[in-house]
Amino acid sequence: MKNIIKASVLSANLTKTMLYSLEYRAIHLLSKSFSLFVKPPHRENRKELIDYLRNKVIEIHKMDAENIVEGIYPVSVIYPKASIDHMKNFPKLLLDSLRISRRRKLNVKDDMKGQEIGDAPEYLNRNYHFQTDGYFSDDSAKLYEHQVEILFSGTAAPMRRKLIQKIKETQGFSRPLRILEIGAGVGTATIDFSQSFKYSSYIVSDVSYQYLEAAKKRLKGKFEFVRAKAEDLPFKDGEFDLVFSVYLFHELPRSVREKVIQETYRVLKTNGVMAICDSIQKDDDPFLNQVLEAFPLDYHEPFYKDYTLWNPITSMQMSGFKDIRFDHQLLSKYWTAVKE
Repeated sequence: MKNIIKASVLSANLTKTMLYSLEYRAIHLLSKSFSLFVKPPHRENRKELIDYLRNKVIEIHKMDAENIVEGIYPVSVIYPKASIDHMKNFPKLLLDSLRISRRRKLNVKDDMKGQEIGDAPEYLNRNYHFQTDGYFSDDSAKLYEHQVEILFSGTAAPMRRKLIQKIKETQGFSRPLRILEIGAGVGTATIDFSQSFKYSSYIVSDVSYQYLEAAKKRLKGKFEFVRAKAEDLPFKDGEFDLVFSVYLFHELPRSVREKVIQETYRVLKTNGVMAICDSIQKDDDPFLNQVLEAFPLDYHEPFYKDYTLWNPITSMQMSGFKDIRFDHQLLSKYWTAVKE
């Protein structure tokens, strides 16, 4: 039975990778047809790198299937999420890809069209990934997660889920937890994490009002939604058993990253766990160093290069964390640390 489940999960994940890869190809071909006016996203053509990444993709899908079979998270995490919205949004995503590619060609990074960012930090007042409206419109919130999966060929979800495995290796957490998710976006990781841990409370936080509203609409269950800056959390000392983030730190200036770690330490209970999933860094996989160098230029990630050179372990130790562990898989890296 285990082998049947494993094979089924692997097949489902590989099908998603094929789908998102085809969608990426469609976006690339559309941009190429308008290449006088736009700059298409980079399409890798080095055979040795393509083969290497293909094997890594299969490897993480196999790992995902193994984690489900071993009960680290339930099989429900791979069920399709909003399939109808996926189909409805793809034409909009195609059209928006031309706007993104136009900004890429002109290197326009502040085309926010008067978007109201409220009291959000100034460093967010830009078109991350050259995306329309940055993180501050309903349209951006509708398309964002779809765009992420296309970028990573359907591996973003299994890469995120590996963090669940790392947390459970650090602390079993069989009891109900008080969980805080920072930089939760539209709540995609929230779905998988809430199915994988028992919790007495689960706070979903993000700085974008529009992304939080999108998360409210899609999440079913016992959640509290709080608009908050990760570097200035509006919570008391020692409130949470687990504080985690997914793909947040590479989008922050270094000084802000340091503050987020300090704030996380403050709001954790003694023996609470901080967990981070983010991009791999320089020399984690030397074969991919060239990819890391090209990524921030192709997708406007202004703090990404500094992130790839940053050592968060020093910041964690200075904040008081112990039992610091790290690992990486495909294009993602994972840290867990325990509050003394």
